[in-house]
Amino acid sequence: MRQLLIRLSIKQKIIAVSLFISLAVVSVTASVFYFKEVQLLRTAMVVNTQTQATLIASSVVAAITFDDKLAATDSVRLLENNDDALYAAVVLPDNTVFAQYQSQPMLPTPIIDLSENIKFSEDYLEIVTPIVDNGNVLGHLYMCVGLDTLNELLNKYRIIFIVTLLLSVFASYLLALKFQRLITRPIMAMVKQVETLAAQRDYSKRLSLSLNNELGRLQHGFNHVLDVVEERESQLQRHSETLQEIVNKRTKQLYQKAHFDALTGLPNRYLLLDRLDHAISNAKRNSGQLAVLFMDLDRFKVINDSLGHEVGDQLLQAVAVRLKNVVRECDTVARLGGDEFIVLLENIDHARDCARVAQAINQLFETPFKLEHHVLHVSTSIGICIYPDDGVDAKALLKHADISMYHSKRKGPSNYSFYEAQMDEKIHLRLELENQLRHAIDYNELYLHYQPQTCIKTGQITKVEALIRWHNKLLGHVSPIDFISVAEEIGIINQIGFWVVEQACRQVSDWQSQGVNCPKIAVNISSTQLLDGDLINHFSRLIDKYEIEAHYLEIEITEDVFVDQSSRTIEVISQLREMGINIAIDDFGTGYSSLSYLKKLPIDTLKLDGAFVSDVQYSASSQGIVSSTIILAHSLGMKLVAEGVETRSQLNFLKSQNCDYVQGYYLYQPMPADEVTKCLAAFYLGSAEHQAESTLDNANI
Repeated sequence: MRQLLIRLSIKQKIIAVSLFISLAVVSVTASVFYFKEVQLLRTAMVVNTQTQATLIASSVVAAITFDDKLAATDSVRLLENNDDALYAAVVLPDNTVFAQYQSQPMLPTPIIDLSENIKFSEDYLEIVTPIVDNGNVLGHLYMCVGLDTLNELLNKYRIIFIVTLLLSVFASYLLALKFQRLITRPIMAMVKQVETLAAQRDYSKRLSLSLNNELGRLQHGFNHVLDVVEERESQLQRHSETLQEIVNKRTKQLYQKAHFDALTGLPNRYLLLDRLDHAISNAKRNSGQLAVLFMDLDRFKVINDSLGHEVGDQLLQAVAVRLKNVVRECDTVARLGGDEFIVLLENIDHARDCARVAQAINQLFETPFKLEHHVLHVSTSIGICIYPDDGVDAKALLKHADISMYHSKRKGPSNYSFYEAQMDEKIHLRLELENQLRHAIDYNELYLHYQPQTCIKTGQITKVEALIRWHNKLLGHVSPIDFISVAEEIGIINQIGFWVVEQACRQVSDWQSQGVNCPKIAVNISSTQLLDGDLINHFSRLIDKYEIEAHYLEIEITEDVFVDQSSRTIEVISQLREMGINIAIDDFGTGYSSLSYLKKLPIDTLKLDGAFVSDVQYSASSQGIVSSTIILAHSLGMKLVAEGVETRSQLNFLKSQNCDYVQGYYLYQPMPADEVTKCLAAFYLGSAEHQAESTLDNANI
């Protein structure tokens, strides 16, 4: 029932309520009237019947007194004029019927019940009236009256009631229809306008009904709600536009982050692979060619470690700018990570096109990079492979370009190489070398040889340079030229360097314990090891562990570490010198030669690179370089060691220029520690002068 009411419309509810009220009011009113009339009619019938009964009872007193049944019967027969009277009887006190009247003799005689004076049954009214004479009850008059007349009258009343009820309901329905229109018409008009507003979503419109009642207030309230909704809609629209701008911006940022390198803005590996796959598809469809140039910056790790990552990042950004200016718009320059860059050249005709681009890149790198606080000289190694000759998919092309880049790196700075099939074998050997090298210390495969440095005046061995050697059970003897660079690339150069320092300290301790006149031992320190935060502590621990004096040690560093005269570099070298460790510049003249760092740093020795000594006997320029370098070293209070002395003429020239020390195969080859011990013993067993003469004049050990 409740669900039914909920589903009804307001119009239907108004009509239903009106009809219900009308029906209720008419029903109650008619029912009250009907029941009141019934009561009145029954009362009137009782009164009339009692009146007749009283009259008859009065008239039969004499007949009962004189026992005149005939007279009593005549008196009772007076009821014949009453159509409703069915039966009457004069009943004596002993309950005998003295006289009686029955309107229809064929009907059974009613049972006389004198217990109630008035008794209504469904069809009859029974009246009992006492017959009294001077206060004496002579008997009772019993009357039974039919109710047909009363019931017919009541039936008429019922019909009137029903007709009246139906007419009232119908009239109420008509009135309800009229009344509901007064209420629902403005409501429906409001609903229609609201539906129109909702359909058009135009919240600037307003309800415009002329109403001064509650619906008018509802309209005003609804219009106020529309004001709020319109303002809110305007705010939401502005907010939505702002959110859309943010979403577009974030989408662009996410795309940028997913496809471009955050540091340089170049395409990253993901976008490069996508473009490379697309370029391969185009080249395959058009039977064309493309090239992949794999680039790696030379000495970038040195720059990054010595100057800091911020300078390294600035350099990478500057490199990216230059590379973008050297290629066509249809080509792609990408950064794989670290200092590795890829140049994708599409639609090339010949391999020489790639060579021209590689040459152009190398020429660009000849110009120093001017950063915020530094000017850096940087070179690059480039590996080139061509589709489809060197690979038919992105993975193969990148792999082969990487292999050829490593081949370029072995050739020296600013070189490029085209991929060749035999390079695969070389790279496999390199990978095997890497794997074996990682365990070389643990497997005791590394050992040291020492090459003496001889005083050019006395022939005395004053220092020996510790040179690392490696013998692997699979690879055999591996040259330091082959594995030192690999150790730097795979990040174990510091571990190896610290091992060399400890072996040198142990050897000094052994010689001292043997009573040998111990020479200084020079060890090579890489730029990354020099900047290791534990370097000073490591030297200090080893000196204490082996109970040696620091001046028996000398570190040889290359000019690479002076690519920037950073406070960290100066601080570390100064601390080592304060400990008593000697400082030597190795391969002087081949790298970042500058007088400024020679003045600032506590350097004891310059080691002139053998390249300047090798042709000194017949090259005037080499003679000039050697002579000026010796003068420079002496003017700065330093000693000079000439490396690579392999002939008598070279030795004579150096001696004529007052060189301090010489080192080379003409005098001594690198040798085990026990051989050095024998050389030291031989020198001090004989005459110093004689030994010097024999060493410098006849040596070829």
